[in-house]
Parts: sequence; C-alpha cells; structure tokens
Amino acid sequence: MVSKIRNILRFLILTFLLVFFIYLAFKDIDFSELFNELSKANYLIAILGMVVGVVFGSYIRALRWKYFLDPLKKDIAIGNLFSAVMVGYMMNAIIPRSGEVSRPLLIAKKESISRASAFGTIVVERIFDMLSMFLVFGICLLFYRQKISDVFGQYNIEVLSLYFSIAILLFVGFVVLMLLNLERTELILTKLTKRFLPEKFQEKIHRIFISLINGFLFIKYPRDYIKIAVLTIALWISYALSSYITFFAFNIDLNFFDANLVLTMMSFAMTLPLPGNSAGTFHLFTKLTLVSIYGINAEVAIGYATVSHLLGLIAIIIIGFYYSIKENYKFSTGL
Repeated sequence: MVSKIRNILRFLILTFLLVFFIYLAFKDIDFSELFNELSKANYLIAILGMVVGVVFGSYIRALRWKYFLDPLKKDIAIGNLFSAVMVGYMMNAIIPRSGEVSRPLLIAKKESISRASAFGTIVVERIFDMLSMFLVFGICLLFYRQKISDVFGQYNIEVLSLYFSIAILLFVGFVVLMLLNLERTELILTKLTKRFLPEKFQEKIHRIFISLINGFLFIKYPRDYIKIAVLTIALWISYALSSYITFFAFNIDLNFFDANLVLTMMSFAMTLPLPGNSAGTFHLFTKLTLVSIYGINAEVAIGYATVSHLLGLIAIIIIGFYYSIKENYKFSTGL
C-alpha cells in the first residue's frame, strides 16, 4: 500500500513538473507564428540531424560500453550492446531512469554476466558523460560567462557544475583507491557489514558491492584509455553535430561551437528525469539559450526545440520497441 501511494505521488509530482516546464517554455509564444515556422522547416535535414545523434551516437555509445564491459566478458557483440542501449533509451523515455536499470539487466542476461557488475559499468558511463558535459560547459563559460549567468543564474548552473565535477572526481579517486587495495576494501566492508547489518544481509551486500566495483575494472587496463577517451569525444561530437545540422532545418545562422553550448544546456535540462525524455525542461533550456544568448526569434527557437525533441523521442521509441521485440524483453517482469 505504501509503495503504491509512493508511486502515485511520484507520478503526480513528475506530471506537475512536466506541465509546469512546458508552460514556461511556451507561455510567451505566438502559436500562429510557431506553426508558420514549423511549416517552413526542412524536415529532411532535421531527420538527418536526428539520425546522427540517435543512431550514430548510440552506436558510438555501444562501442565505448564494450570497453567498460571487456573486463567482465571479452568481445561482446556490438549488435547486442546497441540493442540494449536502444531499449534502455526507450525505457527512459517512458519511465524516467528505468533504462539505467533495464539496459544492464538486458546485457547481463544475454551475456551471462553479473547484473550488479553490468550496472556498475552504467555508473562509469554516466561519470564520463557528466565530466564531458561539465568540461564543454567550462569552455563555453570562457566565452559566454556573463550571458549564461544572466539567463540561467537562477538555476545556479555554474556552482552546481563545479560542485558536481569535484564530487565526481573525488568519487572516481575513491573507487581507484578501492580497486588498488581490493583485499583491504573487502576486509573493511566485512567489518562494517558485521557491525551494522543483520547476518542474513551481510553476504548479499558484500557480493553486490564487489560486483559494482567490478564495473570499474576497466581502470586496470590502461591500454584502453585512449580508445575510451576518443569514443567519449566522438560521442559528444555526434550529439553536437546533430544539434548543428538541425540549425539548418530552421535557417538558424549559428556555428558548430554555438551548437556545443546549446547541447550543453539541453544536457543540463535532461538531468531532471521527467516523462517523455525530459520534455518541458528540454524545450525551456533550449529556447532560453537560443533566444537570450544568441538572439534567435522565440518561435524559431521553440520550433527548433520541439522538432529536435520530438524526432529524437519518436526514433528512440520506435528503435527501442523493435529491439525489445527482437530480444523478447518482458515489460512486466523486467527481463
């Protein structure tokens, strides 16, 4: 009963936030002008931008994930990784953050590896994604600091970025120390679980913790560092290129560097797990960036945001649904 009430409250809160941010994004929009801009848009170019971001970007993500998973199982087929990535994206779009669980579960079952260890690689992946976003944001601050502060100051993005970057780096350093001293880490964990947990939970917690740590085992293989770094850069470039290509669909005269700032703001918006792939926050942050920093017409900006978001959402749902059928994914039971 308590769980049911919690789920209902969570649904109501997320729905309220979704409606609220959509209202903020569209409240000053002239809809007749918006429809006019949408009618003039070049959707072939917009679809090309979507393909670069969703399809190519997801393939690069699958390639990078392979190196995180290699210590658990060598030479996992890229097709299996790509399908798991797309199913995860689909699940995230339907139920926020559920894809972070379904994706490792899917690959763990298919490849017979530890579920907790597979989930650990998703944690690693998110660390790389966040660091990439904060790094690009830091570069953008060198050129647009005052404008970003004027537009997004109320969200404290600069301060949050700094704190999160420090926290992530400290966490990574802590994990590296644990990996380098695994026996000592296990000993400390055993003592802590014996002291604070009932006996029936001790072994389970110990097993899950060690499995999660195994998701970071790529750290012990320096030969893959350059490949992971190159793929991380390529992943960001694919997303930025997607944003840049879509500029042409709306005759937005901005360059590739500008697309990086727009993408960074989109990424910040999508850290808030709202239904429909962070609908609302995506539209609001994209509009604010284009209008307040670059002086783009509000109807053009919201048209760009709407088409970019909608095409991406449709693509990940269609592709994810196809792979969920192909992989016999069971929605009711997880796997």
